[in-house]
Amino acid sequence: MKVVINDANILIDLVKLDLIDQFIELNFEIHTTDFVLAELNDDQHEIITKISNSLSLNIISTNETSDLESMFILQNNNQGLSIEDCSVWHYGNKLSATILTGDRKLANCARNSGLEVRGIIYIFDQLLKQGKLDFQQAIIKINTLYQINQRLPKKEIDKRVALWKMNKIV
Repeated sequence: MKVVINDANILIDLVKLDLIDQFIELNFEIHTTDFVLAELNDDQHEIITKISNSLSLNIISTNETSDLESMFILQNNNQGLSIEDCSVWHYGNKLSATILTGDRKLANCARNSGLEVRGIIYIFDQLLKQGKLDFQQAIIKINTLYQINQRLPKKEIDKRVALWKMNKIV
């Protein structure tokens, strides 16, 4: 089973799209950090906490001084990353996990350190491959997502939509 760790932007997008239930049904061991949880608004926090109580998503609590020190070192050595970003990167390393993020700076830093990094489009691919979403739903949801977040790679979204219209998965 693939181990993944989520940054806040992924969780926020999944909640906004009402896809969080399908996401937690994926064949992944899903994690996030207490720092990421603190970034969420009250409604998002409540949804993610409820899911974590069902054991579908593990919220990693940072209790060890060595973990905090490692996060602060990452932050000090990588200008522009928040402590929340560094918590995801640190535990990604610790768990040998794939980082799920839409944050370019975090993605580049984590990728350069040897970690696999994926984004929301990858999650859509997995939702389709694992039968948690059908093609029509995927097209509607990804178009809605692009309306919410126009920083997403339009060419990749258009490529996926074209394939999904032909009932093909990447």
